[in-house]
Amino acid sequence: MANTKVIATTWAKKDLLKKLQATLKRMDDEIVEWEKNYATVDRRQDAWDKKAIAWAKKNVAKAYETDVGVYNNRFDLSYSFDIKLASETLGERPSYSRKPEHKDAGCGEISDYEQVQNAIALIEGSTDVEFKINTSTQWALFIR
Repeated sequence: MANTKVIATTWAKKDLLKKLQATLKRMDDEIVEWEKNYATVDRRQDAWDKKAIAWAKKNVAKAYETDVGVYNNRFDLSYSFDIKLASETLGERPSYSRKPEHKDAGCGEISDYEQVQNAIALIEGSTDVEFKINTSTQWALFIR
């Protein structure tokens, strides 16, 4: 069984607020970046596919497997390539990624984004000048 050590630190109010506000900005930036990528993924995939077809035509001798089929007066010829061979030249094919769930929460739950906002509100409203935080508290999740 792993033994975990709880680390405790003391933060000045202004430093903790700055760190939590930076966390909100990072969350917003990740969502904006995902939205930009998501909006263009189909076009980037189509462009990659066109390059892959042109590459495959030039490198057909490097195919490791071929398959032939005849269906309803159609002739189908399929070549298979090692993905590493193609990705060295073409790069990785753009793909859909999972949307950051910072602002998403289930019914009756509070999102991570809202938790950070609540923490900022509590700290701003506090008369304390220092805050002790340890790794076993929820606060530790948001300080990066």
